[in-house]
Amino acid sequence: MIFHSKAPNSVLNRLLHLISQFSITHGTFETNIPFLSLLREVKPTVVEYGFLNPSICIVIQGNKKVVIGKKSIEYGAGNYIASSIDMPIKGQVSKASPETPYTAIRIAFTSEEIASVVLEANIIPAEVNHLREGAFVGNIGREVLMVLERLLNLSSDSQAAAFLTPAMKREIIYRLLTGEDGEMFYNNMLLHHEASGVSKAIHYVKANFERSLTVDQIARVGNMSVSTLHHKFKAITTLTPIQYQKQLRLQEARRILLSGGADVTRAAFQVGYESLTQFNREYKRLFGLPPLKDIQAIRTKPNVNVKQSTRP
Repeated sequence: MIFHSKAPNSVLNRLLHLISQFSITHGTFETNIPFLSLLREVKPTVVEYGFLNPSICIVIQGNKKVVIGKKSIEYGAGNYIASSIDMPIKGQVSKASPETPYTAIRIAFTSEEIASVVLEANIIPAEVNHLREGAFVGNIGREVLMVLERLLNLSSDSQAAAFLTPAMKREIIYRLLTGEDGEMFYNNMLLHHEASGVSKAIHYVKANFERSLTVDQIARVGNMSVSTLHHKFKAITTLTPIQYQKQLRLQEARRILLSGGADVTRAAFQVGYESLTQFNREYKRLFGLPPLKDIQAIRTKPNVNVKQSTRP
């Protein structure tokens, strides 16, 4: 599936100009606005498995390809990908060059922030009865791009940014809820995850991924039967609860190994594995290489990004 943008090039070009003033070579750049970060890649990247944090990431230039469950989606400038949970995906930058680098803006948020805007603005979108995946791709509106332009202009003024940006973040959420894809944004980002009890189950697994968990335990946290948990959890995350826990463990182990904080054995036990053989087997199945070879490959490819944490 390929998404096509309706965003005006004039605003995208102004955003590119503002982003070019930051000292970014490649990877992720954290601005002095806590919820705002910039992403840049000068060449296509390899396919990477990871977790998409609760956020919206707007592409300003270039193309990205992601796989959400069984759906492969390619999107580009003027499109966004959003998630209100830690969503397991695999993806890669598919179009980028030194002359026209892949460039994106990420805004981090919580479901509570979205709920607050919905209630205070009295927004009542049409509700959809069936569950959807926790991440999705949509079209960004001109109004949101204009707010992003104001945010970037403020980033060099710490005092003004601290006072003004919280309201601007709420305006972004409001524009997303009332824009072209507002119904999809509301239903994917808030309604089903909170109402179905899956949100509690996801947070519980994430907070306790290194422990030995049973499906019964997780179901009780979400106040639902085991069969209901399986259905709803997989519909939203594309994984079963135990598969989700396993990916959290392996991503955290990879982060630990990359940081040099432990050897393979210690990393495996630290994230909850009791069998080193099982850890090595499952690590290779997910990432394509055994742990040490995978870490070596990452370190020789500086444009490969690895998620820094699986903690809440």
